This record gives sequence, structure tokens and C-alpha cells, in this order.
Amino acid sequence: MDILERRRIPAEIQCRMAGREWGVTLMELLVVVVIVGILAAVAIPSYQNYMVKGKRADAKAVLSEDANWLERNYVASGCYNYASVPDCQSQSGTSTALPFTVSPKSGAANYTISISYTLSGQQYSMSATPCGNSGAGCPSGSANHTDADCDVLTLNNLGQQGESGSKDVAYCWQR
Repeated sequence: MDILERRRIPAEIQCRMAGREWGVTLMELLVVVVIVGILAAVAIPSYQNYMVKGKRADAKAVLSEDANWLERNYVASGCYNYASVPDCQSQSGTSTALPFTVSPKSGAANYTISISYTLSGQQYSMSATPCGNSGAGCPSGSANHTDADCDVLTLNNLGQQGESGSKDVAYCWQR
């Protein structure tokens, strides 16, 4: 005995139901598409913002590592721009090179790290420039990364942090 007979459904309705195919109507499909579109409209910008913040955090970490290396060099040689005491005193010889000049340290670069020295190597200022900026000097194969919120991140020998984007220093350098 089949399920339709057990419920005692009139024969006329049984005939209509027996021929009906079950499926999804166009309206139901449109509702699902709208819901997926709304979720994507919220999720995609959040994901992109998350990726920019992650790349920015890596650039800040590289700047900090380079700053630590420069401080060790300063203690050993008496200046930031040369690796030996005689070179520092004469301000000649082979200048020091930063250990990390791109961020991340491996893979496609998102930021390029540069440095400038002042006062005979007694002060420095480092900057991390997004590779999407023109003139950033990134190696070939770098990502076309831009950061409108913070743009170029800077760090000097006094530990002063800076940025050149639309947000403030506290936002760009937050933990």
C-alpha cells in the first residue's frame, strides 16, 4: 500500500500529485542568489581589509627587525651607517646594508624597505613603501599591493613611527 492510499487522499488530487515533479521554483532560487550576494558584499571587503592589515603587520615586523639590527651595529661600531669603528670615524668605507629590504622576507614582495642616514650616521629613518606605489623600487615579480589607509610606514632611530596615508599613526601602528 503506498503512502497516498494510507492518507485517504481523494483520487483527483492523487492524480495531480502523482504527475507533479518536485523541485525548486524560480522565486526560491532568486531568494538564495540574493542572500549569497548580500553575504558576499559583506565578506569580500572584510577579507580584503584583513589581507591588507596582515601585509602591513609583516612590514612593521621587518622594520622592527631591521631597527634591532641597526641598534646592534650602532653599539658595536658607533654609528648606524658603517660596520666598523674606523669606518664610522672616517665616514668612509663600505656602508652597511639592511638585512631585509623587502616584506615579506620570502615570496612576492608587498613592501620595499629603504633607509636614509643623517648626522654622520648618528640618525636614521627607514620606510616601508607598498609595491603598488609608483617608484617603490620593488623587485620584479612583486605584488601590486597598495594601502590607502597607511601608505608608507616609517620608523626612525628614536622609535618614532609614522605613516603617510589617510589614517593616523595610532591606527597604522596598532598592535
